[in-house]
Amino acid sequence: MRRNSLSTFIAALIPGVGYMYLGLYRKGLEALALFLLIKPVFSVFGLSAIGSILQFFIWIYAFVDTFKTASLLDAGKYVEDDYFIFSGFYSKDAYGNKKNIDIKYLINILAVLLILAGVLSIVNKAFGTNELYIMVKSFVKQYFIPVVMVLGGFYLLLQNRR
Repeated sequence: MRRNSLSTFIAALIPGVGYMYLGLYRKGLEALALFLLIKPVFSVFGLSAIGSILQFFIWIYAFVDTFKTASLLDAGKYVEDDYFIFSGFYSKDAYGNKKNIDIKYLINILAVLLILAGVLSIVNKAFGTNELYIMVKSFVKQYFIPVVMVLGGFYLLLQNRR
């Protein structure tokens, strides 16, 4: 079934809604919830800038992936309504079939994320009024992402030469 490309574009502007328009409700609800909750959760820890950056990347990925999924569906291929992020946490049997969510792996990832969020929150609260900390924080906000992008570009270029 061919879908209206304008409707797909409009639905893809909101992460998750595009997936739901295509009939992938599980993936759409998870993407929408992740997009809407990531900034408030990071704001609680005083890391709203990082939350905004993550929200941007989630939006870009969901936007592009919605069109990729729509083209697969229009070509008549089967697209499984899988989870947006948590599909990688399934353990697989000998035949490659998903069995269940690997709870130990999920708990380890959650533990690392909680530790990182706690450490960043403590550092932010402890040194929030220190002039040097404020200068370093503003420097990181201004230059960290562009430097990471440049280094990532160089890495990708060097990776292609090998």
